[in-house]
Amino acid sequence: MKVVLFFILLIVCAGVAKGETIITVELLKNGDAVWTMEKRLPLTGQAEIEDWEAFINRGHDEKQYRGDIAEFKGRIAWFINSAKNTSNRSMEAEKFNISYGTARTLDGAFSIIRYGFEWKNFSRIESSNILIGDAFSEGMMLSSDNVLIIKIPEGYEVRSASPDFNKRDGDILVWDGRTFRSFNSGEPALILSPAGKGSVTWSIIIAVMFVLGSGASVVVWRRRRSISGDKNDSPLAADSRVAREDIWGEEMTEQYLIKCGGQAYQSDIVTESGLSKSKISSVLSNMKKEGRIIKIKKGKENIIRLIK
Repeated sequence: MKVVLFFILLIVCAGVAKGETIITVELLKNGDAVWTMEKRLPLTGQAEIEDWEAFINRGHDEKQYRGDIAEFKGRIAWFINSAKNTSNRSMEAEKFNISYGTARTLDGAFSIIRYGFEWKNFSRIESSNILIGDAFSEGMMLSSDNVLIIKIPEGYEVRSASPDFNKRDGDILVWDGRTFRSFNSGEPALILSPAGKGSVTWSIIIAVMFVLGSGASVVVWRRRRSISGDKNDSPLAADSRVAREDIWGEEMTEQYLIKCGGQAYQSDIVTESGLSKSKISSVLSNMKKEGRIIKIKKGKENIIRLIK
């Protein structure tokens, strides 16, 4: 019993210098997440290895196991309730479990205790995008021996991450406690989108639109020339071109605001889009009239916020 309670304390508080705690959050496409907290401690000597494995082989004492699970649920309930209050979304935790194991390396062996549960409605789903962050109402704290791993769903791409992760291995994103000791409120934050959606850079978007727009203009001009021999654009054609530019500008602006979490400075939109200040100003005025955005004055700057 003392052994179990001792490891419970380690896994939840994650405060032992010589050990290592790996926190894994596997994101599911429906917004749920499977959490696993794994504590590893070195076993020094064959006697400790044998004692630990004898403890595992004895199996669960049912009464003690229920007590450990109940204590674990109580600790997690506080985090879930805090996240519910700040995100204004329904959440709950279920499928609690505890398991034990041994890891052997060339340098020795480690005892392992894993705590797991499923966090329902952990992520926010918007227009097929998965948004992570509002559940971390108070941010996160990592010690130097902690590692945070977030596994993103297959077929999704990272559009933004705050703070940026240390490394990536396929669908695995890693934040190392030796670098990240404290996260701000709402962090770590991620915006994920299905592969091929919303992941094209602004420069590529602008280039493609420019080519398509230029190609369309050439075709129209050639057809017009072949019919009438007139080499000058008509006022109607000019109005059509301006209308197309406005539509492109609105689409690019909306995608950029989504990428930035719903709001951004107007000057940043100008910089990222590559369009002129006057063009972006016209685009934003149209979007405001349509009720798609609001403008918030902050000093000499305008903050543009997307209306959901």
